[in-house]
Amino acid sequence: MVRLQRPFRCLGGLLSSGNLNEGKAAIPLLKGIVTTYPSYHFKYATMNAGYDYEPIYRQVREVNAHAIVGYNRRSEPEYIGFDEHFAPTCVREHSYRYDSYDTKHETLKYVRPKACEVCPLTDDSLCQKVFKVKITTDLRKYTAPARGSVSWKEIAKRRSAVERVNA
Repeated sequence: MVRLQRPFRCLGGLLSSGNLNEGKAAIPLLKGIVTTYPSYHFKYATMNAGYDYEPIYRQVREVNAHAIVGYNRRSEPEYIGFDEHFAPTCVREHSYRYDSYDTKHETLKYVRPKACEVCPLTDDSLCQKVFKVKITTDLRKYTAPARGSVSWKEIAKRRSAVERVNA
């Protein structure tokens, strides 16, 4: 009987040692999918927060897909003027609502929060009606669809469902 020193894991067709960080295997896996199956196109790459690295987002973007990856804050400071999903907030710290994604300009469109409809600052210059953010500003923070939106959560749920089946 042969015993392996380290356990091995299978990551989407790649065999790796048990001590390998999965984030390091993601880029070769993404490149392998594109080269092995050139006619196959995927719209979203869904991953957990262990894959939250800038190079992975760039690789997913290179194959014209969107990364739906859990955000790993690490030791980053809190961002003033934005909520936990990086949606802009108004002066009273109400989060703007995600509205849509413009593929031509690669921008996320946020609209004024419902709470601001009756706010006395609505007509003030500090309160914008629409807020747009280019996803290229920071690929980790800004994804299409926007983090925390209903559609982002639905796509992320599919990943956990697939993981349960694979387990």
